[in-house]
Amino acid sequence: MSVVKPTLLFLAHRIPYPPTKGEKLRAYNLLKGLSETYDIWLGAPLDDPEDWQYRDALDEYCIETHIADIRGRTRHRAAVEAIARGEPVSYSYFRQRGMMDWVAKLSSERAFDAVFVYSSGAAPYLKAMRRKAGATVMDFVDVDSEKWRALGETAKGPMKHVYAREAKLLLAEERRLGALSDANLLVTDAEAALYTELTGQPAMTVGNGVDTEYWGAAKSIDSPYSGERQRVIFTGVMDYEPNVEAVIWFAAEAMPKLRAMGRNIEFVIAGGRPAKAVQALGEAEDITVTGRVEDMRGWLGHADLAVAPLLLARGVQNKVLEAMAAGTPILTTTPALTGIDAVPGRDALVCETGEGFAKAIVDLLDDKTRRDEMAKSAQAFVQNGYGWGAKVADLVKIIESARETAPAKVA
Repeated sequence: MSVVKPTLLFLAHRIPYPPTKGEKLRAYNLLKGLSETYDIWLGAPLDDPEDWQYRDALDEYCIETHIADIRGRTRHRAAVEAIARGEPVSYSYFRQRGMMDWVAKLSSERAFDAVFVYSSGAAPYLKAMRRKAGATVMDFVDVDSEKWRALGETAKGPMKHVYAREAKLLLAEERRLGALSDANLLVTDAEAALYTELTGQPAMTVGNGVDTEYWGAAKSIDSPYSGERQRVIFTGVMDYEPNVEAVIWFAAEAMPKLRAMGRNIEFVIAGGRPAKAVQALGEAEDITVTGRVEDMRGWLGHADLAVAPLLLARGVQNKVLEAMAAGTPILTTTPALTGIDAVPGRDALVCETGEGFAKAIVDLLDDKTRRDEMAKSAQAFVQNGYGWGAKVADLVKIIESARETAPAKVA
């Protein structure tokens, strides 16, 4: 006899595949894990032309998937629409008429036991719901309004006002959505506390995890490198502004000091969609910009060290967890390690200046014993506390609790 599962509508602001960047990694692993407990209907826009080949990749976990095609949609067009509507640009960018109609039709035909909204960018689709779900769970992941506020503080010219507007409108939406939802989720305790402070709404934490088995095999993947040069790697989507800022900073502040120390070290920037400013870094003889790679494990696992010199970081940095799981020692800034309970000096090294990074890199490269100890400690750390199974179990408990308490909240 087949077991009847509760029904879940999963709304995401982007298709949770391929799981090669932070936002998709979390969404993919939560969706995959939740499919063991719930019958899932997935709705998500797709804006990256390279991802169109994966539009059917999540069918095995879902009763039905609706992948909305927003390829070719520009931020400029979304900004014009957002100004006309008086809403955040992210709302205009991710909204698609066909998916709004799909949500309306689907919710009129069935009453879902729960709706899970992944990121505030998917929130406009809640307005299409024709029948209220048994519980509404909002996964904000990070406090997006605070990210835009921070970007606005350092931006110049017209973008300063654009970022400030986005921050103001998103904060209002975060407050409104928090009041409507039966459970509000953030990725770290610090983000949850900040969300509550800014909105007055309660929040809980469901942290990020890492696929320890997948990344643990990194060193068994064929190496993409040739030659005997020592390599330091940064991984991430390379049109994301904090990543762009990080590698430009590292190239300007740490690389010259490594050269001055007489070290022939290659800085590898691995990740898709490199911005022009990132591509320009590759003109240096000792800096390589890979662009999109098929399997990041080989690049990460066979690098000597990983770096995460992020100046602006919110929530849990998957690139840090992945390096640890792959057995590649990592050096980070304080913001990049926030939200990860690693012990600095044991599981990772924390540096704040270019000189600090350069010295720490040389010290580690010259001390294989310490490098191996740090890699072993970091791997054990993520295996013991950051598996996705435990994170999904926490989420299931929250959804079921919300289903039990939602009727009382409405009453």
